Amino acid sequence: MLSLRCGASTHLCIRHGRRGFAGYRRQLWKPEFPSDLPPALRQNAAIMRHAAPEVTPHKETWTIYASQRLWELSIELCAREAVEELAANIIYRALAALDCKDYRENARREAEFRQDLFTSCSNLFEVHHVHHGAECIFGVLNEATLRSISPTMKASRRKLLTELVVDTIEEWVLLHKDSFSRIDGRKLLEVVGPAAFIKLVPRLGISFRALSSNDLEVLFYHLTEEVRDLFGVIRVALSMCPVDSLSEPLGETSWSLRRVLKLIEARRSEHALRFFLAHLDAPLLLQALSALRERDLDTGLSRDSWSFMSSLRIEADVRAGKAVLPDLPAIWPMYAPTPAPMPQLSALDEDREIPRGQKMFLTDGELMPFTMRRRKPMPLAGLARQSRLRDTAWPQLAFDPAQALAEERGEIPSSASGADAYFALSGDADEVDALTLWGGQTVATTPVFSSFQEGLPSPQAELPLDAVHFVDSAQALSHVLTFLQQSPPAFVGIDLEWADPQPVSIIQIATPSRAFILDCVNRTPLYMSVLWVLVEWLLKREATTKLFFGFPHDLVRLNMLFGPQGKTFGGKDHIASVLDLYMQRIRRVKVYEPRAEDTPLGREDLLGSALYAQDLEEVQRLGAQPLPEYPNEVKAYELRSKTSKELLKELDDMKGELAQLRVAKVAGGAASKLAKIKGVRKGIARILTVYNQKQKAEARKQYKGKKYLPLDLRPKKTRKIRRALKTEQKYAKTLRQKTRESNFPMRRFAVTM
Repeated sequence: MLSLRCGASTHLCIRHGRRGFAGYRRQLWKPEFPSDLPPALRQNAAIMRHAAPEVTPHKETWTIYASQRLWELSIELCAREAVEELAANIIYRALAALDCKDYRENARREAEFRQDLFTSCSNLFEVHHVHHGAECIFGVLNEATLRSISPTMKASRRKLLTELVVDTIEEWVLLHKDSFSRIDGRKLLEVVGPAAFIKLVPRLGISFRALSSNDLEVLFYHLTEEVRDLFGVIRVALSMCPVDSLSEPLGETSWSLRRVLKLIEARRSEHALRFFLAHLDAPLLLQALSALRERDLDTGLSRDSWSFMSSLRIEADVRAGKAVLPDLPAIWPMYAPTPAPMPQLSALDEDREIPRGQKMFLTDGELMPFTMRRRKPMPLAGLARQSRLRDTAWPQLAFDPAQALAEERGEIPSSASGADAYFALSGDADEVDALTLWGGQTVATTPVFSSFQEGLPSPQAELPLDAVHFVDSAQALSHVLTFLQQSPPAFVGIDLEWADPQPVSIIQIATPSRAFILDCVNRTPLYMSVLWVLVEWLLKREATTKLFFGFPHDLVRLNMLFGPQGKTFGGKDHIASVLDLYMQRIRRVKVYEPRAEDTPLGREDLLGSALYAQDLEEVQRLGAQPLPEYPNEVKAYELRSKTSKELLKELDDMKGELAQLRVAKVAGGAASKLAKIKGVRKGIARILTVYNQKQKAEARKQYKGKKYLPLDLRPKKTRKIRRALKTEQKYAKTLRQKTRESNFPMRRFAVTM
């Protein structure tokens, strides 16, 4: 038996006889397309031939620039709007990193790919300018583009590639939200497609209000017709709020909140309905509940029984103080992974001796441990030229730059502090005294106030605006350190402010005469090194009392800020003379309880105690007024004459009384009280039974004469009886069986004797 392969996918079997070759070779199937096509393009060849005979599938060809870095060719390809070619180059480099078997080489290639893609995004989306076609770099996230470039890629590899690209882009967006806010949402939707656009919304924080009405129609059509994602439709509609009414169009489209509500009613999903109503404001919630209870104009009956019953249940939960949807998630939940540490530039004096990973506990049982790790630096702004003042556009110190320039030209009288500060930051002055810069020609003396601590100003003293300094460059930070060292204050107030994902945004240092605001966002390693020296010197100095507000949390944030540099304030010698303040979060309030004689249970307790103590005066005083009567035994026939609201109100009263009786049982109350628990529980059961019967009776009236009934209204019986065949079904016969019985009836025989 010999097997040969002919063409692309045909096997031919040729038999050899014992007396020589007796067969022949024949090609059974002629390939309609070139045999080197991938299987994804060959599998539907016959269908494509009959659908479009003039169209022949062919291989696409893209240019791979292997000798150039990704950030070098991204601007040119985006300017030409070559989405597929740019995506092919990104896929080529990503697969080169993912397919590497060596662990270290794989990590190196992956880090290099992340750096190139990160730098490409920084070059395309600058702070002041967005390059033409910059949105084309997201084309690799389009599923159709990815399949057209690599149709044979397995789903697992495609998922790893997409996650690698999305994680890098998400990290860049978190650090450059201002630059990403200038992206053209319409162009992005056109490049990535509606499916990928919906997935990028929660991870990148894209706003739907930047889209046109046609784009929104495309998204709604994709969610309703193609993928049938009901919650996606709800999230997109809620993202277009606030609106004045349910019928108001969303972004000048044919969609409105009322149309979304109709879609939920068609699906009959109570969870989706509660999720939709929980995110509406109070006026819109009332409109939605009234819309669910709309009646038919011809018959006067409820338009939809499911909507009517759901609105009743939701309204009952709202009136009872319950949440419309427990554990309500956000409109767009963030399922993105935890972002990696902020990338940093390589410092000239970087310390390579980073301590090994270790865990530290700052306070017992209060703070979580943390681990120090080192991460390779990543460029933030391409290949821009290094500059001493690259951190800031202009140093905002306590002087006017225009005034300093005028003083330099001699147009106005010279001011020593302003001119010196200008020369210091511009680099023209070799030696600048920090005391002269911020304190004048001499050290500023603190006036004597009515304070019991020497060196502290009065609590009512105002800090002038010219004494507040914003520091955002390494040179200005060194002047702050010199000022504090040459004129060390006795008291210093320190406070930290932060906002995710930054560990620390600003550090505020206040002295009796000056206040400094230190910027900690997107700083260079040189700036962070000087900041470390300043904070370490200040915390170690015993002669200066440091006043913090929530010191343990501030210390954790400082360790997170300097952790990437391998520095920490974990040792005892790092902290001295720290005074921590805290806010009292417990407030005393007055709770007024009714007097014992004003409640039935309390009066009965007092009367029993008086009888036991044989205090006849107390018995006479308590018996002067009639004892409040307990409600008599609840009768079912009396409950049926009441409305649903009256039944619910009586049910709440009975539950409150049952709670009091249970408290009395635990506290060791009288036996007469404990005997009433059984009667109260039976009364609650009767009320619930009657209420359920009334609800079912109203539902039976509504469904009378209809073909289908709800499960609760159908006869209970047993499962076997419910599944049994009806009489006409049990004795039903097929046409063949009827014909056979008519043609061959049962024969009758007579026996004669």
